[in-house]
Amino acid sequence: MPVDAPLAADSNGVLILLPVLNERQNIAGLLDRIERVLGGTPHTICVLDDGSKDGTAEYVEARMAQPGHNLHLIRRVKTSYGSERGSALHVSLLWGLAHTTHQVFVEMDGDLSHRPEELPEGIGLVARGACDVAIASKYLPGSEVTNRPWARKMVSAVCSRAVGALITTRIRDYSNGYRFYSREAAQLVAGCRTRYASPIYLTEVLALWLRKGLRIAEFRTTYVGRDEGISKLRFIDLLKAACAVFEVAFRYHVAGFGPVVWPAAAACESGAPAAGTPDAAGKR
Repeated sequence: MPVDAPLAADSNGVLILLPVLNERQNIAGLLDRIERVLGGTPHTICVLDDGSKDGTAEYVEARMAQPGHNLHLIRRVKTSYGSERGSALHVSLLWGLAHTTHQVFVEMDGDLSHRPEELPEGIGLVARGACDVAIASKYLPGSEVTNRPWARKMVSAVCSRAVGALITTRIRDYSNGYRFYSREAAQLVAGCRTRYASPIYLTEVLALWLRKGLRIAEFRTTYVGRDEGISKLRFIDLLKAACAVFEVAFRYHVAGFGPVVWPAAAACESGAPAAGTPDAAGKR
């Protein structure tokens, strides 16, 4: 099967959105652990590579050459400085709506900071209808954060509390990218305008779901830090993030989240690629 061919997917199953950048040392182990945990559960893993230079995409391509794989690869080249994780997730979400009928969507990192062994709990919460969105929360009693410097933990905790103060304290962890949600929640994101390609996208989408009244639950997690020293945080990035959070909070409380200027939701359901995103082959 060609690398860029859309996969046929079972209607009862899970779509995993996996943005990666230079994760060759982690991707094999991560994919193996996902396969072991999900077992016979129908699932598709959409890997979006943002221009890795270490052979990450090539490894995924080689794995896709094997019969019976359930992978889809979208290859992009970063167009700006800084993380474009939000954009990667959005493009993967649109592909999943267009080319699968899976009912549960999962977002997770490609660096093994999110444990695949927790997939059944998050998937189960959404699949059983207990909630529309489930978040693996670092800040629930019983959760653990390992291999992360104390100072980095404090910055993350303070930032999450600050975001909660601006939006709502009903949510404890606004920053963890290990999330599970229904297809209907994904369609809501596709149909509303999102403004951020950076990791602030996580807060933006969560604020959208809250504004629209979706049921959101958090469950305990073990987060494994990966080379996240305090020195990697830049003041200018924190300042930009703070400004963005104020803007998101304004939309949550006052302005609302307007529809996209192009019919993304209709395009996704019809199978046509949405404007401004890679097509089904992951090409611009």
